[in-house]
Amino acid sequence: MKHTLQAAGAFLLLSVVCARGQTLPPVLALDEAITIALQRHGNVEAAEAAVEAYQGALKQAGYSPNPTLHLQTENWRFSGTPGFSASQDLDVFAFVSQPLETGGKKQRRVELAEADRAIAARQGDIVRWRIRQEVKGAYQRVLAAVRRRELIEETRETVARLRGYHEIRVKLGAMPEVDLIKVQLETEKAEMALAAADMEIERAKMDLLGAMGVSDPSPEFTVRDVAAPAPAAQWQNESLLAELTAMALSRRPEARLGEALVERARAPVNVQRAVARPDVTPYFGYKRSGPFNTLVGGVTIPLPVRDRNTGAIEQTLAEIHQQEAALRATRARIQAEVAASLGAVRRRARMLESMESRMLERARATSRITLAAYQEGGMELLEVLDAQRSENDVSLLQSQVFHDYRLSQIDLETAVGAESLPVLGAWNRAAK
Repeated sequence: MKHTLQAAGAFLLLSVVCARGQTLPPVLALDEAITIALQRHGNVEAAEAAVEAYQGALKQAGYSPNPTLHLQTENWRFSGTPGFSASQDLDVFAFVSQPLETGGKKQRRVELAEADRAIAARQGDIVRWRIRQEVKGAYQRVLAAVRRRELIEETRETVARLRGYHEIRVKLGAMPEVDLIKVQLETEKAEMALAAADMEIERAKMDLLGAMGVSDPSPEFTVRDVAAPAPAAQWQNESLLAELTAMALSRRPEARLGEALVERARAPVNVQRAVARPDVTPYFGYKRSGPFNTLVGGVTIPLPVRDRNTGAIEQTLAEIHQQEAALRATRARIQAEVAASLGAVRRRARMLESMESRMLERARATSRITLAAYQEGGMELLEVLDAQRSENDVSLLQSQVFHDYRLSQIDLETAVGAESLPVLGAWNRAAK
């Protein structure tokens, strides 16, 4: 029931989007972005058209050879004695021949066409998978840009409060005006950083629309934060790499395409072996020789005494070895990608955990203590600004590591071929 409601919601969203042309919902969730991309991206449409084209080829492969009508006359002459009479002197032939395929040629052609269609379908899966993951990555980069702007906005508000404090102190004559000028400069720098962050969000949104295949020139929409990534402890299971690798080898679209290519390479072998067997073409018809009406019949059988199609058969066998070697290389690359992606996730998880537990809290504490000491006259303004910059830098770094951590999980999903990795918790519990 839940999946039915989700599908109905996605269909309703798509209907609204299509009805509005290029208009997007004001709050674009990740699932909605993926749904729109998979329905409207030009590459998806091209992949589906390729499958339809191979469907036509499959239909054509199932046809048997057409019969042939032969019309022939003989004994024409334009001079001589006695005179020429077409009704008496011509031999007229009219007969039909029908090639009879041997060796199951039609079935072999159908198998080859089905293998081609399967490859087109696998290639379409790769196209849709890459679009899905590109949308995920682009969506995450929008979230990162939005979070960066929020941090800069917090910095601007902090500097604005500090500026208001200095303005009051300068009016009271309790503080030199040069300190106010320094704070005003920091305020202007924060405003410039905020404007740059707005531009970064707009660029990230345009990249997201490009990944979705939507050409909306004005990305007037907001994004919704996704679930927090798994904590560092989730990735410490020693059997996790083997589990993810096994999943990747069975689910990655590239591996499944490689398997389809091997099957496609095997199909022509049967076709070429069937071609080596000669077809029989019987014929039957009418012959009029002078005043006599007769019947004619026979059979045509090629004699494969020289060409037995051995060259083509050897070529297709070599192509099988080529595709099998390519599949082994693809599987080895997938294993390396899973190991590298999992290693990146583990490293960034540890970095994020370390920053959240130590660096960020220390930077915030230093900034609070320095500001309080400055207001009591125990610190210089430069020390306050340095502490504030340090907190801002650590906050931005922590945000960047956090979003890099999310991107690394998306990379791991891509390497594994899974839309998500919800079983990590189960794996972790099983390891305890």
